[in-house]
Amino acid sequence: MTSKHCKCGIFLLGILTGLVFRAAAADWPSITPEEKAMTSVPQQLGAPAVILYREEITDDTKNFRTIYVRLKVLTEAGIKFGNVEIPVGRNPITISQVTGRTVHADGQIIPWEDQPVDKVVLRDHGVRTHVKAFSLPSVQVGSILDYRYSLHFPEESRNAPVWLVQSDLFQKKVLFKFIPTKYQPKTDALRGNSAEFIGNNSLEQTSSEYTWISHLPEGKEPEEHNAPQDTYKWVGLEMRDVPSSTHEPDMPPESAVSWRVEMLYRITAKPDVYWKGAGKAWNKRVEAFLERKNGIGQAVDQLITTRDAAETKIRKIYAFVSQLENQSFASVSGPAPVPTPSTGAEEVLQKRSGTHDELNRLFVAMVRAAGIPATMMLLPDRGRAAFEMNFASTDQLDGEVAIVQLGGQDVFLDPGTKFCPYGVLNWHYAGTRGLRQNANGSQTLAATPPPTYKDALIQRMAQLQITEKGTMAGMLGVGFSGMDAMVRRQQAAGMSAEGRKKLLEDEVGSWLPSGTQVTLTNVPEWDNTEGTLFGKFKVAGPLVTISGEQWVLPVHVFQVNEKPRFTSAQRAQPVYFDYASRQVDEVHFLLPARVELENLPVRKEAKTLYALYSSEQKREGDNGVMSTRDMAMNGVLFAPDGYKELKDFYDKVAAGDSEPAALKGPL
Repeated sequence: MTSKHCKCGIFLLGILTGLVFRAAAADWPSITPEEKAMTSVPQQLGAPAVILYREEITDDTKNFRTIYVRLKVLTEAGIKFGNVEIPVGRNPITISQVTGRTVHADGQIIPWEDQPVDKVVLRDHGVRTHVKAFSLPSVQVGSILDYRYSLHFPEESRNAPVWLVQSDLFQKKVLFKFIPTKYQPKTDALRGNSAEFIGNNSLEQTSSEYTWISHLPEGKEPEEHNAPQDTYKWVGLEMRDVPSSTHEPDMPPESAVSWRVEMLYRITAKPDVYWKGAGKAWNKRVEAFLERKNGIGQAVDQLITTRDAAETKIRKIYAFVSQLENQSFASVSGPAPVPTPSTGAEEVLQKRSGTHDELNRLFVAMVRAAGIPATMMLLPDRGRAAFEMNFASTDQLDGEVAIVQLGGQDVFLDPGTKFCPYGVLNWHYAGTRGLRQNANGSQTLAATPPPTYKDALIQRMAQLQITEKGTMAGMLGVGFSGMDAMVRRQQAAGMSAEGRKKLLEDEVGSWLPSGTQVTLTNVPEWDNTEGTLFGKFKVAGPLVTISGEQWVLPVHVFQVNEKPRFTSAQRAQPVYFDYASRQVDEVHFLLPARVELENLPVRKEAKTLYALYSSEQKREGDNGVMSTRDMAMNGVLFAPDGYKELKDFYDKVAAGDSEPAALKGPL
């Protein structure tokens, strides 16, 4: 076996899946006097907690991985690190031997004696992740926490790890070890972590070499070691005093920019050759799924008519597939779904249920049955990381979307994402690269269209009566469209009617001055995939600042609580927005009869190649003011060297939003 390493860009971390069972009490390493005495981290003053030791060992000869963590709680803010979450993903991997304990400063030991629970948590960039979660008992400042668990992979598989070296906490010592296997799977499973293929050749015809891609500081690299009797080699990495990962507002996924090492079994040294073979194998699987289509034609005939235009046919099929049970969608307030895999499109139709990819495959099968060309594309989730060609592993690729040919143009569609509107590609799969089927049966690496501001819109309008005490009362309406509607409908899924009502009231209330009473007066269309999510609200509360006769009216009422977007003069990480978007506001103020308008802000504008802002205020009638604001951001990724221009734009927006109208009120 050989090893190579190189510096590469952002990659997609493949997460793990499985069931969890509690094991018998573990034997823990003794606690040293230095660990007992530690009260702070000199290298990171104020740290809430510190990882004293972290160990991750993958033994691919035995198909298992063990993770052990010891950390110490240093402040009240660090108590939260007693809550442990083990990611549960898509592959059939069992999580077992879960053990833990809390050791108090006085030496008292409280073992964890419970079962992990299923949860769905919302990560950065809106990524929903299934986890097995547990909380260590009686965690206090000064407590030392130990926990350990094992991951068991299917027999006769290969499971090269990805080492995420940095974490949220400073780490005194980390140790990683990878024992590769010489076993070469005969399966052509696309996503078996490292059980991959090249061309039409099964893996037993490839070498068992492994390689790695390093994203570590200069001079820090994994090392190869010989086992006893030199029967095999293993790769290890040991580091001390590892700083916590860098956190900046609106940055890429942490797993994509922090220190890490990507291990993989090398099937070929040429990434383009690998992806060509992977594409062929994936295409074979997709077409085999689509060919199981008994009953598809009859179902399509019941949805469409021969008189329907092509787009009408596609929309009707899209609406049908969108309302089927989605086994991949996990509401944060509900239990994690348990997918039941289907063997073909016909089975998804019969069950009226499928995973994200299965629903999109059913959609393609039905569109083809309607006589319209349609293909699939396999992509990474941009909320986790972007595609990295040199990391020759299909573990990067998360989900499939559909491509329909309409009027000679590619239309990217995703009915497999819950509440994703027709004509809008879910931002998780927009603006990234992956494997694409072509109409002629070939496959290629290609890109999806980037998100644009037209795909996400928030429109707000308010009619506000100002009293002689400077308070406001009135009505306002808010419409969310495209991605903005999808995100909120997903967030509200599984909630009660009262919970949904509170969700919108809290969001609107966060825009307005503190103390504003906000009451939703209509019932928004929460469960519809298409159309605007519209809320109508009654509002009342403080608004005007009064000092004698001088009244200060914030004309941009929806921005009164907004803080400057970027305050740092310098930037270490790229700026990374989930999706492009636009906000359009219109506010009408009716002033009291005895209040005079003295001064209105002048028109403000700011413009770059990727963003636009305008603000204008006008007199309205005898004693009214109308304020309009329009801001569109059409970019999602900005390198650090473009930060100055981006910050300058947002600084101008903040300045325009904060300029008030001057009024003269009664004494």
